[in-house]
Amino acid sequence: MLLRDAEILFNNLLSPELYHLGLKCPEIAFRVQPGQFLMVRVREGWDPLLRRPFAVHRLCQDHSPSSFEMLYRVVGRGTRLLTKMQPASSLNLLGPLGRGFQPPTRDGFILMVAGGIGIAPLPFLADTLVRSGLRGPLVLWFGGKSGGDLICVQHFYDLGFSVKLVTEDGSAGRQGLVTEHLEKWLVQQDKMPNVIYSCGPYPMQRTVADIATRLGIPSQLSMEALMGCGVGACLSCSLKCRVRDGGQDPYYASVCQEGPVFPGDRIVWE
Repeated sequence: MLLRDAEILFNNLLSPELYHLGLKCPEIAFRVQPGQFLMVRVREGWDPLLRRPFAVHRLCQDHSPSSFEMLYRVVGRGTRLLTKMQPASSLNLLGPLGRGFQPPTRDGFILMVAGGIGIAPLPFLADTLVRSGLRGPLVLWFGGKSGGDLICVQHFYDLGFSVKLVTEDGSAGRQGLVTEHLEKWLVQQDKMPNVIYSCGPYPMQRTVADIATRLGIPSQLSMEALMGCGVGACLSCSLKCRVRDGGQDPYYASVCQEGPVFPGDRIVWE
């Protein structure tokens, strides 16, 4: 875990309330793993007091390998302040933090599922798996409220993914919830995925975990949670889980320390 200042390379609006941020910080870029996150101080001083957690989206391709990218949606005062930050200014970062995605145990069929801004950590994972020589097939199911939520799609096409799009309003891809179409599609496949990697809202993640369990597919879910500190001290990001081996069942895990990525069958869904 490092505490470093990072130079802002770009801070671009992608769609209403959704931004793409590039940062240069060699020490963090060389250490971070897919699925890990950073706690970001959105401006100098003590107001806002708390840092904001952001997943690392991917390592920069258009800048030096000492740079990386993040996606963020404007949801409150802190992220609104972040939109005002200009290139060449700096942000203070704490990280990399948490436990990220684990690579599959064997080559073969890999499925990724994303809902809205939950797409954020998956391009980094996809890049890493493809660079490792994984042959796939590789499939992404991506859902959002409307077509404007479905960003980064071309990147997955470029990596060789088959991409399935779903929107609640029907403005892009199929209409409905991504999990509704996902299950119907999965039961039609001749072979199940080796693993499901997923990130998105809690209700979506719960359904993905249920589908994976019923079909006997291992799942790794990146869980979204409110975080005050990012280091397990404030306990604001507790998630009810089953223990791995022995002991009392269940207990409350800190998403920032034991996650944010959890096996779907470890979570006690409420």
